[in-house]
Amino acid sequence: MAVVEISVVPLMVQSTSLSSFVANALKVLQRSGLHYELTGMGTIISGDLDEIWRVLREMHESCFVEGVTRVLTNIRVDDRRDRVSTSELKVQSVMKRLEREV
Repeated sequence: MAVVEISVVPLMVQSTSLSSFVANALKVLQRSGLHYELTGMGTIISGDLDEIWRVLREMHESCFVEGVTRVLTNIRVDDRRDRVSTSELKVQSVMKRLEREV
């Protein structure tokens, strides 16, 4: 299972607000059924990497559908194959270590 973070940023748009573009990209992700977490700086997705790649492409393309002519997409991939990993499990691991140190 892979954990991926994506941030889709349309460039050269009329407004400083990008929330409508983010919402359109998230609609693509919601239709996929993949598990995700929206953050203030991007979206974290967990699941099968082949399926995630397909959805990432659609999320990137969603801005062009809205008439944008340039899009900057940042993607980070954690492809762990020795055991199941999710963003929640990563956070839990860190929190357990913090509790031991207190």
